[in-house]
Amino acid sequence: MEIVLLLIPLALLFLGGAIWALFWALRKDQFDDLENASWRVVFEDREQRKSVPGTRDDTAADRDERNERNERNERGDRE
Repeated sequence: MEIVLLLIPLALLFLGGAIWALFWALRKDQFDDLENASWRVVFEDREQRKSVPGTRDDTAADRDERNERNERNERGDRE
């Protein structure tokens, strides 16, 4: 039962910290644009995947072209 005397003030301190963090975020405009930031991550990821071979966004034509280039390089042919 004595632990309640410690837990109640600790909970109030935690609540005060959470309220302070909320108002800090509001003052620093952290909630201005909630949509574009989340979509920017998706679009940047797609752009990175296009440049990485073997990902789902890599088209079959790109893979065929890369395979032909690799085969020519193995034979010693130049492009």
